[in-house]
Amino acid sequence: MKERGYQKEGDETPAYRSKAEVQIARLLDREGIAFRYEHPLAVVDRERTRIWYPDFTLPEYGMIIEYFGMNDDPGYRRRAEHKMQVYRETGIEGVFLTEESFRGDWPAMVVGQIEGILQGRLDRFYRSRQRGVGERKTRCLRAGVGS
Repeated sequence: MKERGYQKEGDETPAYRSKAEVQIARLLDREGIAFRYEHPLAVVDRERTRIWYPDFTLPEYGMIIEYFGMNDDPGYRRRAEHKMQVYRETGIEGVFLTEESFRGDWPAMVVGQIEGILQGRLDRFYRSRQRGVGERKTRCLRAGVGS
């Protein structure tokens, strides 16, 4: 089968922009993680709403994966750092990968980062619930309820 860029002719999958993105898509498929490729995402950057297209959006997990592959270019690297900063400032969680990320057992590293983000959310949830229970008890005691 003849290939067009990083997509085989007749293939229904999107035409990925890099071989690394093909590897990431295969990993997500293998792990059963639903994703959208270059799905539009509104962000606030420099006090303006902009539409960005992260490489992968994981809708069931509420996070993104971005691959920054041209790290030899200082301008590209600055733009990538700016993007990551905007994502952090706007509360968009994600896994950010570079060429160096694909060394060693990179699939386990990517899955581990996804799990880490999800675990962090659970931890914050349970901490907030524990604070909430303590605050509710205090309000009830002050009001004379339950004594």
